Amino acid sequence: MDQDIQSQLDRAKELLQELEKACDNDLRTENVSGRTKNLSHDVLIKIKRLLDQSMRKFFEKYYSPNLSDKDKKSAKVYFPIASKKDDLRSILGRAKMSNLETSHQDFYKFIDSVQPYNKDYLWLRYLRDYANITHIRLTPQILKKDNETKLGNAVHVGRGAKGVSMRNCSINGIPVNSKDINLEPLENFDQRLNIQRTTWVSFLFEDSDVNVLWLCKKSIECGEKIIRKVLEFT
Repeated sequence: MDQDIQSQLDRAKELLQELEKACDNDLRTENVSGRTKNLSHDVLIKIKRLLDQSMRKFFEKYYSPNLSDKDKKSAKVYFPIASKKDDLRSILGRAKMSNLETSHQDFYKFIDSVQPYNKDYLWLRYLRDYANITHIRLTPQILKKDNETKLGNAVHVGRGAKGVSMRNCSINGIPVNSKDINLEPLENFDQRLNIQRTTWVSFLFEDSDVNVLWLCKKSIECGEKIIRKVLEFT
């Protein structure tokens, strides 16, 4: 592993630890702090740049020596992240690597296998999108709460479920009337029901269901594997 890239990966992991602590603090205040936004921004940008750096090393070894100075300057070399195969070919073309599929088949197969159009790699599209946004501004985030409620051993309303009502019902002879089990104040239930409620809290990018901590952890864990594999080809 390239020592400079390794040191940056290590720093990304340190940033993730700081982000986890910041999120813990935010849970107590029930507010997404500027520190949390900045740290998540830093993690995503760093991993995206490391992916780009690893691709650049491949380019410099196999393509740059055979290109004119003009083509070297105009080559847009980034780690390709595409929503479909045709887009992947276009990205490689802009990087002056349009023959990658035929000239470096094993490497192309690997790059193709880790694209967001493949199972388990949708996270890479999220990384690309949010890293691109954070080049311009901090991405807004929200703190979301989801309840999960159990009424004894008889009724279980899962995490985040809404609109689950019980009208003129009874559990073991105990009356239950609620418009929304997960949102009903606990004091409104008969305590003999042995109510158990868990409130799950998550940090999401605004206007999405993408969990901030999940994406940062996934980007570091899986991003490192991709980076290491790319460097094996160099």
